[in-house]
Amino acid sequence: MTFAHLALLIFINACWGFNFIAGKIGTGLFGPLLFSGLRFLVVLLLLLPFIRPVRGQMTQILKIGVVMGVCHYAIMFYAMSIADNISAIAIAAQLAVPISTLMAVVFLHEKVGVTRSIAIALSFAGVVLIGFEPISGDHLLSVAMATLGSVAIAAASIWMRQLQSVGVFNLQAWIALIAAPSLLVLSVGVEAPDLALLAGMRWQDYWSPVYSAIGATIIGHGSFYYLLQRYPVNQVSPFITLSTLFAILFGVTLMDDVLTPRIIAGGVLTLIGVTIIAKRNAKKDTPTSQRVPR
Repeated sequence: MTFAHLALLIFINACWGFNFIAGKIGTGLFGPLLFSGLRFLVVLLLLLPFIRPVRGQMTQILKIGVVMGVCHYAIMFYAMSIADNISAIAIAAQLAVPISTLMAVVFLHEKVGVTRSIAIALSFAGVVLIGFEPISGDHLLSVAMATLGSVAIAAASIWMRQLQSVGVFNLQAWIALIAAPSLLVLSVGVEAPDLALLAGMRWQDYWSPVYSAIGATIIGHGSFYYLLQRYPVNQVSPFITLSTLFAILFGVTLMDDVLTPRIIAGGVLTLIGVTIIAKRNAKKDTPTSQRVPR
């Protein structure tokens, strides 16, 4: 990998890591459902020219849109909205890797050896350790919700790997088309946002959903798939663990996250386990080898 592409890969992970900060600030301002709906509305407006029907695969895309676009983002941003420690949520989000591997074992009959089995156990043990850190009353719930969100994106990641000849921007546009109206309607019914208050907000206040759409999805995913077209998955995919390290760095420096010994120990266990799984999955080119980050 060239130095320029390595620098791009690090930049991509920084973009994904900062998305946790944007999510925490944005959900506090708008609410998790409205924030999610706004971010997908921005994605849809920017990627609408790329949308094309995909013959024979629209049912699969619909499932991905509902499970990833609606369920995953609603749950994950709700977890961020109630979290007192965004670093813990970033670590729990990495469970998508071992969960997708377990799903592949059950539904796709993928074989998992001793090394990956131990790594899966380490990943879950680390998140359990983090979840029971007595930070606040909502801490365990936020970690549990982040884990549930990881289940949703794990399922979607396997379905995405089964798609054939679907461009990344086309797929993102379809996900946004499904998710944006669904999340906005849910927000009106559940959160009942004050439309007059939203209309009176400064345009700068909308930076968080705009960043989440452009920085994490369009720039992040677009650049990531640009690299995947030029390098084998086993060279690119394992680096995504860096996004969690950036999220922790931003959480500590910008959100005053406190890294207790238990969170550090749990994070080390989880990230070691996830990295081992990702490297093994990529090496074997399994259905779970391509990871789907923020």
